[in-house]
Amino acid sequence: MRYVPSPTVLSMAVYGASGLAFVGANLLLARALSTEQYALLTLLVALITVGHHLAPMGLDAVVTRGRVDVGWPLLKRVAAVAAGVGVVVSITSFLLYGLTAATAMWLLAGTVAGGVMLVAGARFQGQHRFLLSLALIMSQNVVLLLGAVVVIAFGSRTADLPFHILTMGLGLAAVLGWTLVLRERRQSGARFAGIPWNEALTLAGVSAAGMLFIQLERLVLPHVLTVADLALFGVLGAIAGSVFRILQMAVGFTLLPRLRSAATVLERRALIARELRFALVIAAAGAVCVLAFTPLIERWFLAGKYHLPTALLVAALFSGFAKIAHAFARATATAVATPRELALVNGAGWVSLAVAVGAAILAAPWGLTGVIYGVGLGWLAWAIAAFALVMHHLRLPTTVPVRGRVVDQKT
Repeated sequence: MRYVPSPTVLSMAVYGASGLAFVGANLLLARALSTEQYALLTLLVALITVGHHLAPMGLDAVVTRGRVDVGWPLLKRVAAVAAGVGVVVSITSFLLYGLTAATAMWLLAGTVAGGVMLVAGARFQGQHRFLLSLALIMSQNVVLLLGAVVVIAFGSRTADLPFHILTMGLGLAAVLGWTLVLRERRQSGARFAGIPWNEALTLAGVSAAGMLFIQLERLVLPHVLTVADLALFGVLGAIAGSVFRILQMAVGFTLLPRLRSAATVLERRALIARELRFALVIAAAGAVCVLAFTPLIERWFLAGKYHLPTALLVAALFSGFAKIAHAFARATATAVATPRELALVNGAGWVSLAVAVGAAILAAPWGLTGVIYGVGLGWLAWAIAAFALVMHHLRLPTTVPVRGRVVDQKT
């Protein structure tokens, strides 16, 4: 019998290639740019990532769930919604972080382009065309690597050039993705149906809390620690955090549509168990590699410019395993939860986010290590809450039919 790889493994391979691009880009930029400029770029990448994931306002998740037709009418709505979100994100970032007006405008453009691109990617994800979807969604890491190469080639020493290249890359991905979507729609002759906005906004809340969580350290650090700590976290995220981020995204990306396709509780349980085994094995191997090779990366790639102590690496590993737990919990909840349960998961996410912010602030006297533990605690709290809310969807029935009668499995 021919072995068919798990979709999560295939997705992780794509995520892995994209993750290597992200790692390479950050290491090159950390070495080429000053600490202040690399810290600024770290913040800008976090802001544009949060912005373009918030931009669709849940329409990407609705498309993945197969609840709306995808075509020109939806594209117009997505563009309008993303533009509104982009204005809010750019103004808020301008006020909170002191960005220049020009940088805020680039952030607006990237937010809109990225949001439009995500909905095209969601279309292919919902069709289980994972590689095509991932090629769109993860293209920004390849573009960031291109930006790093250009910075080195032209001797640029500011964060502006790689940020502009990243923004233009998101725009190109949006154009390519929707070109494919609209061509297929013309061939299928599908008609547009209304958007379930209540469901979309609930899913947007879950997505927003998750994306803010992912970038939380980068968003909080400028207010509680120093620019040097923000730059150091950028390096830490590239080396230690990237392994777990790849796992987190790959698990959530492929598990959601397949859980929705599963017809029985047994299928759901078997699917989760299988993917959990893959994730834990790879996470354990990744943790060993992080601890073993980080000193070599510091010496060879960063020329001693940044130092990541063991305590900081252990904190990053704790946070990473908490993120994997959350990925399974969120994918399960998004796939099987009722609208009421989704609202509760959404609420739990925002409460957990508040816990993470509070814990990070309280732990700031212990430096970057304390902040990472604080945010990791929030990840773990949300994972536990989400599983608790939807666990009944994974319970086996207490009775089974046997030859026309019902037998209690507990007897």
